[in-house]
Amino acid sequence: MKNYVALTIAAAALATANAQTYTPNLNNVELGLAGGYQGGLSGGLTLRAGNVAGPLGFRIGVDYTNVSDALNDNAAFLPGGNVTVAQRKAAGDKESGNSTTVALDATYDLPSTVAGVNAYVYGGARYNNFNATLDQTTSGSGKVTYSTNQFGLGAGVAAGYALTGNLSLTGDLGLDYYFPSDFSTNTGGVNGTGDTFKRGEGGYDEVNTLVNQPTTSFKAKLGLAYRF
Repeated sequence: MKNYVALTIAAAALATANAQTYTPNLNNVELGLAGGYQGGLSGGLTLRAGNVAGPLGFRIGVDYTNVSDALNDNAAFLPGGNVTVAQRKAAGDKESGNSTTVALDATYDLPSTVAGVNAYVYGGARYNNFNATLDQTTSGSGKVTYSTNQFGLGAGVAAGYALTGNLSLTGDLGLDYYFPSDFSTNTGGVNGTGDTFKRGEGGYDEVNTLVNQPTTSFKAKLGLAYRF
């Protein structure tokens, strides 16, 4: 009987220790707002939970980027055509582009001996919706938008300096890589006509030359993070 009681107590103690090891530390949940460069002028939000299991945690981020060089100026604007993007822009057409990126990362907190300073490395998966538009309203032809939905991988390092007990100044350096994607087009806005160009099909290489869909994207941002 005594052996049974001793085993029961030991099992309960082991279960309690394991539960304590994997209990998330809610004091390390932080919401961040940052801006800077990410293939263009960019801003976004992050939600991070650090030290979920030892130094391991996770981070979710959403960023919006204004892409100034969305189209290749030297490429023919229409597949098979002989008028370049540069010529269309010289005639008054306007180029624009944007990316909306969703990131899901694992994080690893680095040791720090400086009071108020923390740093971590991160890496994970990426989803990117990219749009490149040429506005031809000056010539009466309307807007043409090329869109891609890309997947990729990314990694980087982030650091924070405590301004108050809950608020930190943050910096983030990273590098993302996106895999090539199929293209879809829209002519004339929401109710316009469209087409698709799939990898390996006719016309894809010409559109891929025309549209500067992201491949490798460097990121450098500053911001603020609030710890709950």
